[in-house]
Amino acid sequence: MDTRIKLSEQSKDELIDIILEKEKKIKELEQELKKYKNPNTPSSANKHLKPDTLGLKAKLGAKRGAPVGHRGDTIHLPPAEEIIPVPAQECSHCGSNNIEPTGDVKEKHVLSLIKPRTIVKKYLQEEMRCFDCHKITVAAHKDIPERGIYDKTIQSLVNYLKFKARLPHNLVVDCMNTIFGVPMTPATSLEITRRASKKLEPSYHQLEEQIKQQKVVNADETSHSVNGVNHWVWVFCNSLLSLFKFNKERGGTIVEETLGKDFQGILGSDGWRTYTKYSKENHVRLQRCFAHAEREIEFECKVKHPELYQWFCDIYALAKKGRMYKQEKKRYDLFEKCKAELSMWITYAEVHRNLRKLAGKIKNGGDDWFTGVIYPEVPLDNNEAERSLRPFVVIRKIIGCLRSDIGKRNYEVMMSLISTWQKQGKNTFCMLEATL
Repeated sequence: MDTRIKLSEQSKDELIDIILEKEKKIKELEQELKKYKNPNTPSSANKHLKPDTLGLKAKLGAKRGAPVGHRGDTIHLPPAEEIIPVPAQECSHCGSNNIEPTGDVKEKHVLSLIKPRTIVKKYLQEEMRCFDCHKITVAAHKDIPERGIYDKTIQSLVNYLKFKARLPHNLVVDCMNTIFGVPMTPATSLEITRRASKKLEPSYHQLEEQIKQQKVVNADETSHSVNGVNHWVWVFCNSLLSLFKFNKERGGTIVEETLGKDFQGILGSDGWRTYTKYSKENHVRLQRCFAHAEREIEFECKVKHPELYQWFCDIYALAKKGRMYKQEKKRYDLFEKCKAELSMWITYAEVHRNLRKLAGKIKNGGDDWFTGVIYPEVPLDNNEAERSLRPFVVIRKIIGCLRSDIGKRNYEVMMSLISTWQKQGKNTFCMLEATL
């Protein structure tokens, strides 16, 4: 009531100024809200927009655990290496010694871990003089590291904890000191990772060449701070390979530098213009991410225009069905049908003023929405690239930013190789030991 009285005392010009000021403030707040309330923002970034679930109870009678039909994971134990008899000496219930064995024996398998023991090896390297090159050298041994005092197993473990387990250097050192009894400092841990990255540079360059020869490549990017300056982590990958690159720009020529001008495969991506530009300039076929489009249409249409949202979902389902056909002609026929359906959808969406911008985005995708119908080996979404980037997102939450260009290069090399080994079903620790 007080506010109403105060406003009634204002002049017309003063009221107009107040209204204009509030309009300006509303626009600023709406612009700020768009950072959180949009289809491309992960749920972890807008927890404050969700209802508080504190105090809510589980549904009465709901079954806990995995859903019905879940296969589960069963551990298959190897044969026992040690058999330990446990004689009956007293009653396990009341502690009485007035007992008599029944003759039955219950077997109980237990996995045990033998605590690792750190030992120091002394290598006596014989010195020699070469009469051909006239230099004095020492005898080599495969277990002697090129630099430092830590062998390949310790170096592999440090890199595994840092890049696979995503531990900060202080926690890596804590594990090495307390669990494995290896004396180490954070500075030493950092130096070990740098040496590993340098040693594995040739393998990284091989990945750079292999990605250019792939028939299908998915690409995506996410922001990452390097010494206070915003950079972008780019991934170029498929189900068997992952290649990570840091770039100061979200655009530029990073795609062309990575895949080359002669790339013959199909590139899966979102609608970012960098990919479209590369596609047009180098005549590379694209597969636009249908999952991105579905999220945006759900955000804009599910409540206000549910019939358009359901129609788009039906088009998506039709495209998925077309990929299942073995006959190429059937796939081409369905490709044309999907294009026609999407064209009609765009026409209906453009009728609504609030959907014209969204309809324009879909229209700009052209035929690239259905490349995967003609070529079934190409996924209709870009989930492979998004899943590959997820470890970097977790690292960003843990460490905040990278501190130097050297650290940036370490992550490029190590994360590329570790992600590739994981996709190929290889043991990461064993691969580190074999390559370092």
